[in-house]
Amino acid sequence: MRIAFVTPAYYPAIIGASLYCQTLASGLTKLGHEVDVFSNAPPNLEKEETVNGIKIRRFYPKTVGNYYISKGMLKALLKERYDIIHSHHFGYYPATAGLIAAKLKKTKHVFGPYYHPPIYGTKRWLMFSAYHLTQGLPIIRFSERVLPHTEAEKKLLLKVGGKEDNMELLPNTVDTCKFKPLKMEKGNIVLFVGNFISEKGADVAFDIAEKMIQERKDVRFVFIGNPIDHKLLHKIEKLRQTGKALFLKNLSENELIKWYNKSSVIIFPSKYEAFGKVIAEAQACGTPAIVTKVGGLPEVVEDKKAGFLVDYGDWASMKEKIEFFLDNPSIAKRMGLNGKNFVKNHFDEKLIVKKLGKIYDGLA
Repeated sequence: MRIAFVTPAYYPAIIGASLYCQTLASGLTKLGHEVDVFSNAPPNLEKEETVNGIKIRRFYPKTVGNYYISKGMLKALLKERYDIIHSHHFGYYPATAGLIAAKLKKTKHVFGPYYHPPIYGTKRWLMFSAYHLTQGLPIIRFSERVLPHTEAEKKLLLKVGGKEDNMELLPNTVDTCKFKPLKMEKGNIVLFVGNFISEKGADVAFDIAEKMIQERKDVRFVFIGNPIDHKLLHKIEKLRQTGKALFLKNLSENELIKWYNKSSVIIFPSKYEAFGKVIAEAQACGTPAIVTKVGGLPEVVEDKKAGFLVDYGDWASMKEKIEFFLDNPSIAKRMGLNGKNFVKNHFDEKLIVKKLGKIYDGLA
């Protein structure tokens, strides 16, 4: 089957949708499909190259207000013939180009929304509304398949005009051959992985760390993330001075896996999360998780089996749950193994790629 991926970003992959997209494309190629990628790109990358058997074509976008349009992308798509055009990411022009090309070429269109409600203020809400009415709504209504990561994301899409009959869940992926338990000692380490911004709960994690470091001599905190909200710099510096908090960024995959394994628990006090890939990765390494009961996180962490869910804002409860894991390492180990098995059975990348292949087959 010949497939076009149309996406805002692809290679080199970064965290988020582009990494997920690259994983799917690579997996489909291994199954014998031919995948071409049409992507936006900064000027320092080649316009065309082939990576791991996947042809990548890049188009340098022009800015219209705060919106990026790649005129050449649609023209290039219309010159080719594909069995499936699979567009990625709600809110960006490539998804629009993919849908238009699919309809003009009478090709089946699949859409991966990575849908995130506009929780960042009035300006973002107005931009979101304008995009949704002119582009987003047609994409989610007229694609042959829309693939939310979780039931929570699906419900959000239905609220904004999506259709039940063209949706099918396709979770995010974890390479469980890489992300797995290692023979390493847990070191009473509490881990946070994510951008150091309040939307991800970094400020909350810093406050919890400050209190626990004052109360306990046996605890350490490790924060892995980038970029940083400058409003939080004073909290970061205060924690650094304790000698019990480590701040890291730009780690390799192997380094990240080691920290997942060294940590007694990972925490994620986020305001909203469509899926929570870092939480799934940590669980795959056998580390229990404590997360907020928001977005798709309750579908990633089995409450009281692989970790704990807490209501957003109930930070006293999150702190208590952290202390529970630190004081009960045998229970933490057992729940961590439960999480590893859950991730392997639900989010393993080979499993998800096979499911996507079946979705394509059902449209052919």
